[in-house]
Amino acid sequence: MAGDADRTEDDRASASAPGPRDLVQGALVNDDDPRFPWWVPLPGLTLALTWAAYEGVMDGDASVFFSTLLWPGAALVVLIGIATFLGWQLDID
Repeated sequence: MAGDADRTEDDRASASAPGPRDLVQGALVNDDDPRFPWWVPLPGLTLALTWAAYEGVMDGDASVFFSTLLWPGAALVVLIGIATFLGWQLDID
């Protein structure tokens, strides 16, 4: 009989223990804040434009600016945007 009581207590404890999904949801910023603010892509855009401008000036050709803006500029915007969004949402200090 003691084993049955222990099992039900263990079952209740495991049911109330937070899982990974609960931990992530608890870490997210509250619902009063917008889910995707307008400023999230700005760090990626700034770095991509700066890098493309540097490459274009150093090479002296406008086509280098546009090709650098397409690649790796697009990847920079996406990856830095994701990192900024997750850092803001998870409130990483």
